[in-house]
Amino acid sequence: MRTFLLLLCLLLAPAMPASAAELQARAGDLLFVTAAKAGLSGAIDDATGRQGQASYDHVALVAHDPGTAIVLHADEEGSRRQTLAAFMDEARARHRQVVLYRLKGQARDAIPTAIRQARTMLGRPYNFTYVQAEDSYYCSDFIERAFRAHHVFALQPMNFQNPRTGQISPYWIAFYRDKGMDVPQDQPGTNPNDMAASPALERVGTLP
Repeated sequence: MRTFLLLLCLLLAPAMPASAAELQARAGDLLFVTAAKAGLSGAIDDATGRQGQASYDHVALVAHDPGTAIVLHADEEGSRRQTLAAFMDEARARHRQVVLYRLKGQARDAIPTAIRQARTMLGRPYNFTYVQAEDSYYCSDFIERAFRAHHVFALQPMNFQNPRTGQISPYWIAFYRDKGMDVPQDQPGTNPNDMAASPALERVGTLP
């Protein structure tokens, strides 16, 4: 009877939160930044967010320089290296959360190559059109390219339509009109929300 009760308690117990050790960012981890509800971030959430799940508008790759944890990522300042501490400070200043995801299984074999590739892409400008280009990158595009040699993440048709209405947001219509472009609906690309849902990743937890 005692054994039965112990097993029942284990089955009914809530999932334990990630330990402090697990929440320490390691080389090759991905950091996803939660989205805002307005502006560009809100438009990304509107088109790519998943109902009932956290929505993200940015992703970065963790690496290490001697004695320092860093992130390699593409944002409005271009493809750049930034200390993890500075990256976290910026997220907190914007009242955003940073959620740590970790590669699983054989996908972890891609980490050394991905970090080396990401370092070669630093210094390029940000891709403000989100259409695939060879001389500029946006955040999830930068990550996909870093891991491309091992096919960890896949390109897929980009979506700018609200999944509930089937309509392209007026934000995106105006956004691309200002660039003299049609909305690049269904052109190949990536986004942080689809990347976070990849079976190659597991969610570890929210960084403090």
